[in-house]
Amino acid sequence: MRLPASDLLDSLPAELSQQLEEHANQFLLDFIRSNSASQFAQNAPALAKFREAITQGDSKDDIEFLGHFRALVPITSYEPYEPFVAKFFEAPCREVDVKDMFAPGLPSFLATSTGTSGKEPKVLARYQPPSQYLQHPAYLMPPSSLDGTVLAPSSLRYSKVLKIDREDGQSSQELVVCAISGGLPRMQMKWDVEHDHDRLDLWGKPATAYSVLHANSDATSVPGQTAPHAVALVEGYRPFFILHALFALADSRVKTMCFLFANAFATLLQFIEDEWLLLVDCIEHGIIPDLENSDLLQEALEVRVY
Repeated sequence: MRLPASDLLDSLPAELSQQLEEHANQFLLDFIRSNSASQFAQNAPALAKFREAITQGDSKDDIEFLGHFRALVPITSYEPYEPFVAKFFEAPCREVDVKDMFAPGLPSFLATSTGTSGKEPKVLARYQPPSQYLQHPAYLMPPSSLDGTVLAPSSLRYSKVLKIDREDGQSSQELVVCAISGGLPRMQMKWDVEHDHDRLDLWGKPATAYSVLHANSDATSVPGQTAPHAVALVEGYRPFFILHALFALADSRVKTMCFLFANAFATLLQFIEDEWLLLVDCIEHGIIPDLENSDLLQEALEVRVY
């Protein structure tokens, strides 16, 4: 059986291949150099051979620097990072003890893994990336549409908020511990926990040409989203998906669906099937269902019903 004709290249032309290699090396070099002064890089036993080679060689030679990194930095598990992450959970937690832990400055948030392997969730510090990398898809908000709305379920719930005492001794900074899917929007939009309930009137706005173009620089709204911002603050698996399904089914302008994980899409469809009569009844009468853990947000949701 003959394979269908394809326009895909088996390999890149030499010029493009060289450009790609140079781009990858520069990205890696920027990343390593900016983080090489971190507490982890300076003290982790797993990086001892790399530190020794850099000290003995010419650390300003980019080719030599990258060569040492590739040859001497091993693939690591979570264990080498764990004692450094644990310092963020100490009480009191002082800025001087956790500053520059894995990268310059303090993290934007602490991301937790799902724990689906059966073990305790892992915690990783996530830092604000350099401005030149902010356009990477990993840091962009869900897409917007000029002629419709976007179904992009996301939760801004968090497990805890840590307090870091600043060096001046008079102030502190809050550090959210949450899933990465909730931490990235907070980091991108500069949303703190303290004012979560002050933003309940966001997200339900129709998109405009201006709002779409400026969505990632506007710290007060995310245009064109099907569900209002209050749904992102709902606690609990069932009410979260039912409310997203409700607003999506009631909105004839939905043009795009954006899911971080495929199983979230499958879960939404399952809730639509299981709760079909409830959803249809709520849409017909223009009401929000009485769901667990959503009573505090009921008023904010009801004023945005269809």
